[in-house]
Amino acid sequence: MKPLNVPVLLLIFVLGAGLGAQMLDTLAARGHSLPIAGWLTTLVLLGLSAVLLVYGLPMRRYLLESEERRHHPTLAPRRHQIDLLTAYRTVLLARACAYTGAVVGGIFTGQALYLVITGTGDPLLGILPTAAAAVAGIVLGVLGVLVERWGQLPPEDGEGAARGAEAGS
Repeated sequence: MKPLNVPVLLLIFVLGAGLGAQMLDTLAARGHSLPIAGWLTTLVLLGLSAVLLVYGLPMRRYLLESEERRHHPTLAPRRHQIDLLTAYRTVLLARACAYTGAVVGGIFTGQALYLVITGTGDPLLGILPTAAAAVAGIVLGVLGVLVERWGQLPPEDGEGAARGAEAGS
């Protein structure tokens, strides 16, 4: 599996920001009330980030221990265990969180910038929760990229080893 493409995630973030600002501008031009993110949105995004971190840390510990054992072989039992299916699901969750964070963080960033630039909305009840949701979305996206990177196998263990073995023979 190829690693996440960070420039594509940044492009998704920028497009989401444009969409969020345009959505509020269109609604304001037509005289509708503006939808504002609530604190619950921020809590849900931070909760999802916490779940991703809880699943990602054991995988990180396992791979760090594997790297340590590669440099310093030992017969001692492993301190950390993780099965392949759980690691694969964690990497998929991380990828999904990275894309979700890019989209949601972009939309809420665009909305927060629109509210700040136009002066529309109450700073405490409108701008602050929307900006907090934007930050939580960005945190989710960055954490998704980070955990996905934690799950990469070293080149001698993954797909690179098979290609290297074929080229060497």
